[in-house]
Amino acid sequence: MTSIQSVLAAFGIILVDLLGRAGLDKVLAIAGDPTMVAHWAQLQSVVELVSTVALAGILQGLTVLIAQVRTPSGESGLLGAALKLGSGASLAVALVVLMVVAQVRGEIEPDMFMLAALTGCIMVIPATLNAYWLGKHQQQRMLGLALLGSVVVLLVAIGAWFGLSLRNLLLVQCFMLAIIACVIWRYLRKLAGRKLSPAGDDQAADTRYLQKLIKFVPVGLTIGIMSPVSMLLIRGTLAESLSWSEVGYLQALWRSAEWVTATSAGVLSLVFLPRLSATYGSARFWQEIVRAGAMVLIPAAFLLLLICFFQRALLATLYDGRFVVSDMTAALFMLGSWVRIFSWLFLFGLFSSHRTILIMTGEVLSLPFFALLLWLFADGMTLERAALLYLSSFLAYLCFNAIGLAISSRETTTAGLIKQE
Repeated sequence: MTSIQSVLAAFGIILVDLLGRAGLDKVLAIAGDPTMVAHWAQLQSVVELVSTVALAGILQGLTVLIAQVRTPSGESGLLGAALKLGSGASLAVALVVLMVVAQVRGEIEPDMFMLAALTGCIMVIPATLNAYWLGKHQQQRMLGLALLGSVVVLLVAIGAWFGLSLRNLLLVQCFMLAIIACVIWRYLRKLAGRKLSPAGDDQAADTRYLQKLIKFVPVGLTIGIMSPVSMLLIRGTLAESLSWSEVGYLQALWRSAEWVTATSAGVLSLVFLPRLSATYGSARFWQEIVRAGAMVLIPAAFLLLLICFFQRALLATLYDGRFVVSDMTAALFMLGSWVRIFSWLFLFGLFSSHRTILIMTGEVLSLPFFALLLWLFADGMTLERAALLYLSSFLAYLCFNAIGLAISSRETTTAGLIKQE
């Protein structure tokens, strides 16, 4: 299963990502202001909107299926199918984004959203290689790719330090990612073309792999569109109810909690998703769920509590003294973040069981539900109320995922017993 080296590499990947984001936010805060931090976050939500359509569905499916397939030809076929579906899905979403933003006028120019959409398309290529390596438990190679990707963040931070505009920072990000993606694309094409099955079987096999991955396309569309769009709506709604500066404060609190939430998500994805996928349908599956919960939820609770107690000093360190929220806002938001992590435990269980309909349905109760609550209770909005609504939405999401996985597991067990009889 997963070696100690792979687990350490997984933590390394998470740390590289968190340090990169925190460092860039710090530079944006110093070189600019809370509004610049909020605007950069909006643009990155567009990047995620385009890329996550593939990452959250097709590439999660690639990891699950690679962990379950047993032949080199199967791995190559799955990789080729994932490349086609992932690239096509992200490009289709990017085109929709271009049509929408062309009609939008606001503080951020439409051409910047277009550039962000292009960046999202490019990001799918290295993400495909990551998903393939994850399914093969090759986290050490993923760490090398993460370090290469951190160069992009470093160059963007240097540009911000020297006063480049947001548009030029996006150009730096897009150009550097394009260089990396070109090299990875050639490597992926070689891997996808390495088949050991007879030539006559290739077309039929490719069709089977496409059919397996297509099941994950609706998941990617649901999560990939709902989550980033929800974040855009969340920030936009709060900016109308409060101000862009206060959106920047909440974004800073979100990033502070992300040291724990992203680490937890990384452990669940990089360590436990392949294990859950390999053991689903056996007695070991729920043992892995319990092990994942113990490894993730207990440390997360402790760390989020620390952030809650020292949030003022932490925000001043990660950003500067202008970023301040109330203690109640911090407490509610950290509790909501812990509930969110808890919900992911069952979400990855649903991914490993291929329960795409349940995943899509439950997604409505996460960030989209939070965005809806902010809109419904916009009158008299405060950051404290926003944090309470954040907690409420993820309590609903946790209950749905837990019940869904319990029912799915019972159905699988029952089907197995009937088959044995």
